[in-house]
Amino acid sequence: MLSYAQSSLLVVLALLVSVVMVLLLNRVWPIPNRKLINDVTGWQLGILGTTYGVILGFMLYTVWSDFRAAEVNATQEASSLLTVTRVASALPAAEREAFRVLGMKYADAVVNQEWPAMQHQEESRAGELIEVDMWKLLAAVKDDASAANSVDHLTRVLSELSERRSLREEQLRVRLPVVLWILLLAGGGATVGSSCLLGNDNKWLHYCQVLALTFVVAVTLSAIADLARPFEGAVSVSPVAFERAQTMMQLDAAR
Repeated sequence: MLSYAQSSLLVVLALLVSVVMVLLLNRVWPIPNRKLINDVTGWQLGILGTTYGVILGFMLYTVWSDFRAAEVNATQEASSLLTVTRVASALPAAEREAFRVLGMKYADAVVNQEWPAMQHQEESRAGELIEVDMWKLLAAVKDDASAANSVDHLTRVLSELSERRSLREEQLRVRLPVVLWILLLAGGGATVGSSCLLGNDNKWLHYCQVLALTFVVAVTLSAIADLARPFEGAVSVSPVAFERAQTMMQLDAAR
C-alpha cells in the first residue's frame, strides 16, 4: 500500500488542511458569532464523534484481525510444506529426495517470486506449479504398497498445503469495499469539520484541539489502509516462515 514516508506525508497534509480550515473560519465567521451556536454544535459534535469513533475502532479491529489471520495462515502453510518433506522421509530414497527437492523449490518460489509479486498487487503461480508436481509424484508413489501409510499422511498434509495456499490467494484479493472507504473518509471529514466550527476565545487551544483530533483520525485511517492489504505496504506479512522452513529442510537433509 503506502510506505511510512507516504503515510506520514498524508497525515501532515491532513493536519495542514485542518489548520487552514480553522484559519479561514476565523476570518469569514468570527469566533464571537460561532460561540453563540456552541450549545448546538457541541452536543452534535459529541454524538458525531462518538458514532464515528465506534465505526473507526471497529474497522481497525477488523483489519487487524484479518492481518493476524494472514500471518497465521502463512505460518501454517510453511509448516504444512515442512511436514510434507518430513513425512516423505519414510518413502524410498528416490521419492524422498524428489519430495525434498520439490519442497525446497516451493519455498524458494514463494519467497523470491510470489512474495515480491504480492507486494505489487500481482499474483504469481510459481509455487502452484510445484505443488502440482508434488501431487503427480504422490500419485506415482501410491502404487507402492509398502508406502501406503506414508501416502495417506502425505495426501492429508498436501491437502492442507493446498488449502492454506488457496486461502493466502484469497486474502491477497480481498479489498475493503468502496462504500466503507466513503463512510470512513466522509465521517472523518465531518468530524474534523465540526470541531472547526466550535467557537473558542483561546485560538491556540482550539488549534491544538483540532490538530489532535485530525492526527488521531488521519493516523487511524492510514493504519486501516495499510492493514487492510496484509501483503503490501510498510506493515505487511513477511515470508520469514518459509525462510525458516527452507533452513529446516536443509538441516533435515544434512542429518
